[in-house]
Amino acid sequence: MAVLPGTNIPMPPDGGEKGFALLEPVFAVSPGGLTLSQLSEMTGQSGTAIQNWVKRGWVSKPVNKKYGELQVARILLINLLRPAMQLENIVRLMSYINGSVDDRSDDIIPEPELYTLICSTMMKMDSRPDRESLITLIGAQLEGYEGPVPDARERLIKALTIILLNVAAAALMQEADGLCRSIGIGG
Repeated sequence: MAVLPGTNIPMPPDGGEKGFALLEPVFAVSPGGLTLSQLSEMTGQSGTAIQNWVKRGWVSKPVNKKYGELQVARILLINLLRPAMQLENIVRLMSYINGSVDDRSDDIIPEPELYTLICSTMMKMDSRPDRESLITLIGAQLEGYEGPVPDARERLIKALTIILLNVAAAALMQEADGLCRSIGIGG
């Protein structure tokens, strides 16, 4: 069964189109945001890892020990990219898209919207996309998007291409690992 990207949550068939909105019920039962243990359970990441991301400035600090939607979206994006991308490069990519983690004025797209856009595009892309078809798909997904700065659309296309190629690479790595295990290589 497919899971919501970056989480352990089962995804309904139309879940990609809803993306971050699928987490609304989780936020509804946890006023003020999610606790570290809830986030850890949702993502499969240890609380220590998430706290380290906060300590390093990759995720903004929780408020009253609760992580709001922007922080959760950032954590899910990092978690989604971890299998095929180094953490430092993930953070640089997030900065390329949205600048400083604590300054929303330099964002070209709010992270919950970015997450939903990624989920939606993942549903429509080939399992082994080539770069050109991926760029065409992303362009179609961004139809009507006008960012807050003149080059926002181009930056978003480049960033989404990197993100989605990494997602595809992670899936191929999983497939290769499965084949290795089937012939007795690896654990």
